[in-house]
Amino acid sequence: MRVLVLHAWLKGNLGDVLQLSVLLSALRELKPDVLDLAGFPARPAEETAEVLTLVDRYVPDSFPWYWSLAPTMVGDVVFEPWWRKQRRALFSRYDAIVCAPGPYLADYDPRVTSALSDIAIATELGLPVVLSSHSIGPLKQQRLAAVAKASVRVAREPSTYHYLCEHGMSAVLSADFAFLYPYAAIDGRGSTEPPYRLAFLRSNNLDASALRLDAGALYEGSRLIAEASRDRLVLATSDYRRDGRFLARAARRLGVSWIACRSVTELVQLVASSSGVVSDRYHPAICAAALGKPAQVLSNREPHKMQGLKGLLSDNTLEGLQELARAGLRAVRDTLRSRV
Repeated sequence: MRVLVLHAWLKGNLGDVLQLSVLLSALRELKPDVLDLAGFPARPAEETAEVLTLVDRYVPDSFPWYWSLAPTMVGDVVFEPWWRKQRRALFSRYDAIVCAPGPYLADYDPRVTSALSDIAIATELGLPVVLSSHSIGPLKQQRLAAVAKASVRVAREPSTYHYLCEHGMSAVLSADFAFLYPYAAIDGRGSTEPPYRLAFLRSNNLDASALRLDAGALYEGSRLIAEASRDRLVLATSDYRRDGRFLARAARRLGVSWIACRSVTELVQLVASSSGVVSDRYHPAICAAALGKPAQVLSNREPHKMQGLKGLLSDNTLEGLQELARAGLRAVRDTLRSRV
């Protein structure tokens, strides 16, 4: 069996490392003849090194070019035929295509154009296409038709599951694969002295100039972000390349410290020693739940997935969440076994 995992995002977001490591480890258990990973950028960030050790080859993927060219006449007339030829040649080397976990199958994400095009090209070649663990939607009807061509659709939260079912597609209800990451294998305490609580804040979600602390509570203007606590507030990120400047400004304004986690080990140690997490990033909240820490999920510009995560955490025990994630992995592996 020759398997290609597509659309890996390896710019340094530790959440991508958590979920992708679990998926690739599960695929390794199938003992494929080839397990390759295609993703962006051409040189993955050093934070993603553990992911690369799980595959035979990393294929730098040029799909970002398609995002900007797709809406233009040049894209339709010149780039599209070239793109399809390149993708067909790549996919023809494999027996199955697995789309890496993530939220990119949505109208608001610029990656959606190339991702859905890849599903169409792979199915034209007769290859099974596995949507491994995704937040899907909202999507226009034409794009939903492309999702329907996949061999299996694993929904990483109930909102995605119900969305697909409402549009006449079967789906497997799962939870994010990061719930199955081997957190217990990471020992030791981080360099930050407790007690403290953590706020993981995205750079594109809140206005740093509007953040304020009032009697220990965190606000954005008049909007309450986090209730007051006896423990000091520490700002943090699991994607320091995107959030670093924003958090530096926010920390100066609030008079608090901030931490850029540059490895999964740093992230786990930081969360494990905290009294709890407030997050508008998806995976720090999962990390907190997996480590038995209170996790408050904030809304962000991707409400579909964040509401889904909030529902998962409030409606399930950790054991239940892990079993849901295992169900998703079983669906991925069973599909590959049956179709290849």
